[in-house]
Amino acid sequence: MSGELARSATERALEVAERLSVRTETEPGLDGSAGQALLFGQLDRTVPDAGWDRHAHEALTAAVRGLETAGRNHPGLFVGIGGIATTAAYLSREGTRYGGLLATLDDRIATATAEQSTEFVRSPANQPYEAFDVICGLAGLERYLMLRDRPELAGLVALCDSGPDEPNWFTPPDAIRKDTSIAEWYENGIYNCGLAHGIPGPLAVLSIALSHGYVVPRQTEAIARTAEWLVAQRVDDEWGVNWPACVTRDGSGEGPAQAAWCYGSPGVARSLFLAGKAIGDDKLRQLAIEAMAAVHRRPWSARLTGDSPGLCHGVAGLLQIMVRFANDTDEPLFTEAAVELTERVLDLYRPEIATGYYSRKSATGEMREHGGLLDGAAGVALALLAASTPVEPSWDHVLLLS
Repeated sequence: MSGELARSATERALEVAERLSVRTETEPGLDGSAGQALLFGQLDRTVPDAGWDRHAHEALTAAVRGLETAGRNHPGLFVGIGGIATTAAYLSREGTRYGGLLATLDDRIATATAEQSTEFVRSPANQPYEAFDVICGLAGLERYLMLRDRPELAGLVALCDSGPDEPNWFTPPDAIRKDTSIAEWYENGIYNCGLAHGIPGPLAVLSIALSHGYVVPRQTEAIARTAEWLVAQRVDDEWGVNWPACVTRDGSGEGPAQAAWCYGSPGVARSLFLAGKAIGDDKLRQLAIEAMAAVHRRPWSARLTGDSPGLCHGVAGLLQIMVRFANDTDEPLFTEAAVELTERVLDLYRPEIATGYYSRKSATGEMREHGGLLDGAAGVALALLAASTPVEPSWDHVLLLS
């Protein structure tokens, strides 16, 4: 990336952060004030002693107060106390701060995770995908507990097994929330293939855990089995390797999904790359690289990402994954792709709105001003910093990218 583009991206991230520093999101979790605190914390690592640590502390305090006011007890990473805990850990400066808060939250999250993991060991099949996903389920909780050296993992291993007729991660129709588009599209149940909500999430977590030395019985076999199943669900198009959002029992899907973090080949490719790295499978890593190269070859219209800038289903999420592949492989193609995506994110900036970037809901297309991590401007700014500065973007563990 040229020095001029890198400077522009960093300056844009700083401008967004300045706007957000005077705007506290009412949502306390990662898609609200806790997500803003992550951005401010990353800026404090990027430009120390510039006042960002104070903003991070204020945003975290607002998140804790918001959680107390709402009386929220859900442990989930993006919908509950897990997001505040991961932000506090990120801002703790190697455990020298927020010790009391973290001790309280860790015990609550560990207890909830142990209960949920035990349930999966006892009955792993036919669970709602929200029970094991990164947003509210077991994958997100386990990734957080890995940071705290307290992962369980047995429940995810049980999930990534097969019953007598099918893999355990099939979600039957009566376990799918009726107010979702998936319930309408897949009335007979699904295997969810999205990194945000599907089996790539547990696969990524088990793979990251193995690479970090957290090992439980049958973990390697679970990784290999799940990766093999995902590889078999490919729906390649004229540009190369691709995946659907979901598949049914008969193997049919809706065709290739959008090129995003939440659903589509970028998220699946990252999960397979991490799996290949963990179990030493070069074929998996190469397939993941081919899938990301295919993403870059596709025209924008075929990527189905549109003009949504955010991390979840927009351009910033694809940029963050591309940056990870560029750093992990040293492939010039991915550096070129990251440059293109950075330019596109910069072009999507809207100075006339308070947050600088619109959030576009994927289901309705509704555009709104939003400052959180997953769908809002904080996430966009974090991706710009990852692309333009040498500071490690370790915050993206919440997306299961590292």
